[in-house]
Amino acid sequence: MNDRKMTVHEVADLTGITIRALHYYDEIGLLKPTMVTDSKYRLYSNDDLSRLQEILFFREVGFSLKEIKNLLSSPNYSRTEALKRHLDILQAQKERIDALISLVKTEIAGNPAPSFTPFSDAKVLELKEKYRSEVLKRWGDTESFKEYETAFLSQPQEKQEDQLKKFRFVSKDTFERLAQFQNQSPACQEVQQIVKEWQQYISESFYKCDNKILLYLGQLYIGAERFSNYINRFGSGNLASFFSEAINIFCAKKHVIIRLTITVSGADKGTRKILKESAH
Repeated sequence: MNDRKMTVHEVADLTGITIRALHYYDEIGLLKPTMVTDSKYRLYSNDDLSRLQEILFFREVGFSLKEIKNLLSSPNYSRTEALKRHLDILQAQKERIDALISLVKTEIAGNPAPSFTPFSDAKVLELKEKYRSEVLKRWGDTESFKEYETAFLSQPQEKQEDQLKKFRFVSKDTFERLAQFQNQSPACQEVQQIVKEWQQYISESFYKCDNKILLYLGQLYIGAERFSNYINRFGSGNLASFFSEAINIFCAKKHVIIRLTITVSGADKGTRKILKESAH
C-alpha cells in the first residue's frame, strides 16, 4: 500500500464500508480523515486505514462504537496484543469451518459418521466473551453494567409463553420493515422510528427498556451468533449489525453516555430466554 491519500469513495470501495458510515465515524470522532480539502473532500492515509481495520476487528467481536472509541483512545491500548486476541478468535472460527467441511466431505463420500460437534460455535462465543471482558477491564475506562431484574421471570409460565409468541410475531414484522431501509443510513428517520417502536414494545411487554438497556441489547444482537443469525434472516447482509448501529445512533441522539462492561454471558436470564426463543 502506497502513501497516496484515498477519497471517501475509494475507501468505501476498498473496505465495503458505506460512505454514510464513514461520514458518521468522522462526526463522532471515531475515524477522522488525515486531511479535509478546501472543497470539503475527506482524504484518508494509510494510518487512517489501519485504524479503520482495528475498528472493524472490534465490531466483529461485538463492541459498540463508543467502546471502540474509548479503547483506541486509551493510553494503555496495545494494538499488537489486540490483534493476537483477534487471531485466536479467527483461528477458532477456521477450525469450526474446517470441521464442517470435513463432515460434508465424509457424507459425500458415502461414509456417514454422524457428528454434531462441528455445528457448535460454543468455543468461538466463549473466546469472544472472554476477549470482551478482558479488553474492557484492561483498556477501557468502564463501569460495571448492573444486571436488572425483570418482571418477565416472575410471571406464570403460560403468560411467558404467550408473550414469547407475540414477540416472535412482532420481531418478524419489525425486522422485515427494517430490512426495507437497509440500503439507507441507520440514522434515517424511518429506521430511527423502528428503533423507537422496538424500545417501546420491549418496555410495554417485558421490562422497562431504558436507553442503557437498549444499548446493551444492541450489543447482544451482534455479540451472540444465534441472535444475529435470527435477525439476519430478514434482510440481506448483516441486518443485525445495521440494527445495532441504528440503536447506537438513537441513544446517542438522546445524549446517553454509557460504557458497557457486561458480556453476552452475563445477560440476565429473562433477556436470554426471550431472544433464545426467537432464534428457533
